[in-house]
Amino acid sequence: MAIKRLVLATDFSASSREALEYAIQFALALGAELYLLHVFERPFFVEPGVSHSVQLRHGVDQWIRELKVEESRKLDALAGELRGRGVTVHPLVKEGIPFVEILKTAEEIPADLVVLGTHGRTGLAHVVIGSVAQRVVQKARCPVLTVRPAAFGGAKTGSSGPG
Repeated sequence: MAIKRLVLATDFSASSREALEYAIQFALALGAELYLLHVFERPFFVEPGVSHSVQLRHGVDQWIRELKVEESRKLDALAGELRGRGVTVHPLVKEGIPFVEILKTAEEIPADLVVLGTHGRTGLAHVVIGSVAQRVVQKARCPVLTVRPAAFGGAKTGSSGPG
């Protein structure tokens, strides 16, 4: 089976960066295209009261727009870095629930492999926050490689890894 299209989902965390190193090595070794996906998840916000809601809402909407622009810039910068390393990369920004958008993107491309970093949460944090990687592994139609952070006993990356 040939692997020609990889999806790497990033939230710009250290664990995503570790997973990215695996995706880069796969893309280079196999001549595969790398779809670099960032899912913008709109922050949950509850307005405190009616009296300030119009002014507050405008400020929140402006902040969200600025945040989306900044994340798009980060993704474009990361894509440029990967192109400099010889990777054929396609940056994608989607908005929604991360695991849902990752699954949709993997279907749309169609991906031969999804690569994800895990945050290494356990216990209550895992129950409360949930696991994007776990949901993707359970529901994806293609293979999924999860990379556990080195800080939690996962694989170690070389000198080209996060720094």
